[in-house]
Amino acid sequence: MKKIGILLGILIGFGAQAHEDSTAHRAFQMSFFYPLGTKGIDAPLYVNNLSINVLGGLNGGVNGVEIGGLLNTNVGDVFGFQVAGIANVTKGSSDGIIASGIANVVKDSSRALMFSGIANVVGGEAYGIYSAGITNTINGSFTGIQTAGISNFTNGNSFGFQGAGISNTNAGNFVGLQTAGITNVNTGNLIGAQFSLINMAKNVTGLQVGLINIANKYDRGVPLGLISFVKDGYHALELSAEESIYANLKFKLGVERLYNVFKVGFTQGNGDNLLTYGIGMGSMIPLGERARLSLDLSANHLVRPNTNAELELLNKADFAFRYKLGKHLDVFAGPSINVYVTENNAENAALTPAYTMWEETWWNGTGSTSIWVGGQAGISVNF
Repeated sequence: MKKIGILLGILIGFGAQAHEDSTAHRAFQMSFFYPLGTKGIDAPLYVNNLSINVLGGLNGGVNGVEIGGLLNTNVGDVFGFQVAGIANVTKGSSDGIIASGIANVVKDSSRALMFSGIANVVGGEAYGIYSAGITNTINGSFTGIQTAGISNFTNGNSFGFQGAGISNTNAGNFVGLQTAGITNVNTGNLIGAQFSLINMAKNVTGLQVGLINIANKYDRGVPLGLISFVKDGYHALELSAEESIYANLKFKLGVERLYNVFKVGFTQGNGDNLLTYGIGMGSMIPLGERARLSLDLSANHLVRPNTNAELELLNKADFAFRYKLGKHLDVFAGPSINVYVTENNAENAALTPAYTMWEETWWNGTGSTSIWVGGQAGISVNF
């Protein structure tokens, strides 16, 4: 309690100094509901150090403490500590510690620790910590921390942290960390990180982690997700052949440092024609103007005709040396490490490798795991 008293004293002193030239400064007012109070109908003309509103009050401003049972309304600035059962409404700026059961609304700028059960709304730039049960809306630049049960919206550049149950939207550049249950959207550049199901930004320096990541360009960093589309990033279609899957068509997208791989293919095994499909991730290391090394990790399911669904999974690590023939054309070749897992024993498996480095039948006698080293080669069209 002593620390709280000291803090309130500092806030009151700060507010009094900020408005020492005001001709309508008063130490105290009390009202039941405007205009029923000590200042009557003239209450909006006075700035008070201590303001008590039993139900609701309308005052010129606060340089200290204001407490309202339901509603605090000020036509000027608020400096200090303000709390209301329902809402605080300020037509000027609002600086200090602001709390309400439903909403805090500030027409001008704010430097505050602001807490509300439903919403915080600031009409100008904001600094500090803003926490709301539903939403924070700032119609200007923001520096600090925003947390909301549903959404945060900033109409300007932001620096700090945004955390929301559903979405964060920033109409400008963002520096810091964004986390949301569904979407993070930046219309400007991102320096930092985004974590959500869907992440969007313009130019990124940092990290996007989500189911879908969208950006115009990556200056540094990587996107990590199921689908990562970078407009000025890496996109390629590849056709390749290998010892286990005779024909592979791969679609890659992301950035060269980290990209998604989607695959379909065809092969044969035990007299059956087999369709394969898979998904994975990869990365490339430049060796010079035309040469690169790549590593793709993928899991591929083998589909057997006229059989019940069974586990037929070919896991692959594909290493390749790549050489650029032209702006949009690469050729590549290299070794592959294959780990084949099937619910069938070796005699009934979809694939029959020419040789294996290691092979084991499962303890139940119906499944098997095989490992071998193979190779792959192909051509890539980049766009």
